[in-house]
Amino acid sequence: MDDDGTDGLEDLPPWEPPADLPAFASFGPYSEIGEPTVSIENPGGIHIGAFVRIGAFAVLEALVPDRGVTLRIEDGAYIGHFPRITAVGEVVIGAEAMLADRVYVSDTNHVYEDVTQPIKRQGLRDGRRVEIGRGAWIGIGAVIVGNVRIGEGAVVGANAVVTQDVPDLAVVAGSPATIVRRHDGDDWRWTSPRQPG
Repeated sequence: MDDDGTDGLEDLPPWEPPADLPAFASFGPYSEIGEPTVSIENPGGIHIGAFVRIGAFAVLEALVPDRGVTLRIEDGAYIGHFPRITAVGEVVIGAEAMLADRVYVSDTNHVYEDVTQPIKRQGLRDGRRVEIGRGAWIGIGAVIVGNVRIGEGAVVGANAVVTQDVPDLAVVAGSPATIVRRHDGDDWRWTSPRQPG
């Protein structure tokens, strides 16, 4: 809020969406996608809120058109260059979340259990959801896959691989990602280092 109690939005110049914008389910005002893009699969299954910034070379995929909107990028989210975000069930990037360059987010994976068939013929996993909470920060090169929730205000370290939930106000790092720091309500505290064995 500004000093006068307003949010300052009334002072913004008029906004017009780009003329060559794909037919997204919704594309909020003052949002932008960097050029070039690599691929936008099923834009009708993708919601992009207001004031969202997505860097160049993006791959955005809502892979099951008959499910409606399965990829939601909420207001004020920032996504760096070279992202790949894939949704079969549902992927939600929360408001004001920051995703650095080269981040991979997916609620699916390839089915591989039938050893008589090539993996590419076995389809994709279904029934999963990824949520990145409001105000979270995802470091460069991080991978978030499966059926997971990244909590509000959480931090995922660079190149971390997240396959399990991350609590609100926690910092994770490594592959697989583990909690290295948490906010206890008063201050940030380092967790005990992992013990050998």
